[in-house]
Amino acid sequence: MENDNDKIIEIFSGTVWECEMVKSLLENEGIECFFRNYLGTSYGYIPTSAESVRIMISDSNYEKAKIVVDSYIN
Repeated sequence: MENDNDKIIEIFSGTVWECEMVKSLLENEGIECFFRNYLGTSYGYIPTSAESVRIMISDSNYEKAKIVVDSYIN
């Protein structure tokens, strides 16, 4: 993530498919992110489609990421 003082925050939650789309959009904008399920497990792989997933980012990327997520939602 950006620096050691950043907090990790949730920017989006949804199905695996939705989160893959948003993750791709964020990464295309140079925003680092990762998946976490609702049990708190971080993923280096794609979880099963039955799981609800959250996308986590550094809080320093919030403003830029919010624009990306809002454009996906709308």
